Amino acid sequence: MSELHDQVPTREKVLVIGAGPAGLAAAAALKALQVPFDLVDRSAHVGGIWDEDREDSPTWRSMDMVSSRRFTQYEDMIQPVSFPDYLRPEQMGKYLRAYAARYDLTEHFRPGVEVRSARPFSEGVWQVEFSTGEIQVYAAVISAHGISERPHCPAWAADVDPAIRVIHSKEWTGADGLEGKRVLVVGSGQSAADIAVDAARRALEVRWSVRTGHWIVPRRIGGMPGDVAASREPAVLGKLNDRIAETVLGRVAGDPSSVGLPKPAVSPLDDAVIISDEVLDRIREGRITPIAPVTGVRADGTVVYADESDYRPDLIVLATGYETGANHLPEDVVPRTAHGELDLFLGAFPRGRDDLVVLGQNRVSGGVLPILVEQADIAAYLMKAVRDSSPALTQFHRARAGSDSAVPVTTREQGGLLGRIGEKLGTAPLNRRAAESAPPATRNPADSAEGRLVPFVDRDRLLGRLRTVRSLFD
Repeated sequence: MSELHDQVPTREKVLVIGAGPAGLAAAAALKALQVPFDLVDRSAHVGGIWDEDREDSPTWRSMDMVSSRRFTQYEDMIQPVSFPDYLRPEQMGKYLRAYAARYDLTEHFRPGVEVRSARPFSEGVWQVEFSTGEIQVYAAVISAHGISERPHCPAWAADVDPAIRVIHSKEWTGADGLEGKRVLVVGSGQSAADIAVDAARRALEVRWSVRTGHWIVPRRIGGMPGDVAASREPAVLGKLNDRIAETVLGRVAGDPSSVGLPKPAVSPLDDAVIISDEVLDRIREGRITPIAPVTGVRADGTVVYADESDYRPDLIVLATGYETGANHLPEDVVPRTAHGELDLFLGAFPRGRDDLVVLGQNRVSGGVLPILVEQADIAAYLMKAVRDSSPALTQFHRARAGSDSAVPVTTREQGGLLGRIGEKLGTAPLNRRAAESAPPATRNPADSAEGRLVPFVDRDRLLGRLRTVRSLFD
């Protein structure tokens, strides 16, 4: 590695892999606690998938974010008032670069460097090989590589006729060039809906193969961003909120099953909802046609559906999710459960290791940044506690040895680590739903069968548990 400003040997540093929202949160927290670190990313700039020059980003220029800026900003640096409620990718990238500059994180950043492998030899000793050919030893690793590193493709995709183009949603760059083409979008979630809408702008025909029904939520409800409105659900109403939410969505958006989509299996408050102002309208107009789940491929490569009909598109887009894990980590460094899931305490902390944190291995409805910040704060406190042999480390070990459900849910809101150390800006999002009424973690049935897919969790409950564990270090 090239010499950095602090001149600390790498064997005494934490290596943060990935300079997206999670990696920047971790870097800021480590710096606030004066824990030495390096920050690397294969991209030439900070921002992760929001770096518009990054070729392997799953974003595209015309897409809108599905969570409002209130849930996509750090609590210690609000976004400019000139930004819209829902940012474009280039705006999010600009904001992340500004955040890195504000806290001088770029002084620790080495761009265009990929981690080929990171292997532990003993507790606190990691051998890291970089794409430059350099090999260094680090004291700990925070892997903030995101969830889009390992696209998941169904087994039948390999049998599609080579004359039919097949891509994963990660490769989607927009609808240009689809004039006169027939497009099949496969998937039940947010990416599938967004790509179907985008494709319908140009394509001759768009069919959307949906296995699991979800509620469609507009970006604005009652004059405010939909995710902000949802965060203000009064706790005193309890389960009545379910009926209120269904009634409101029925009026402002419509029943998804009325246009041919599968009926949602759970209430909107328990669901992995889809945020969209357009998908239901495009279906009503005939620009998008919902169809049955794909079950296989015929000998001639034609796609077959559950209702035994078939179709031969020009393009198949697999919006079928991502698998957990990281290519640079040994497969056995984080054990998996009997269901194939990574055994990570509160979604980030391998049980039995203090020198490894894996951030962002969860999906949520709306913005995930609040979770990433809480996980990053705990990671920094953990690294600091290890260096200082703090008594708080024993308390953390005790909590980590148990199940996630054994951790009490703290409902009070706190700012990010730098925000608490510096001046409070008063921008913390407000969640008034009581812990008891928070929905349990849910998962798409198809995801359960796959096991290794990035799981969907309830954001509020996970946030509450992360706050409880973070308080052990205060």
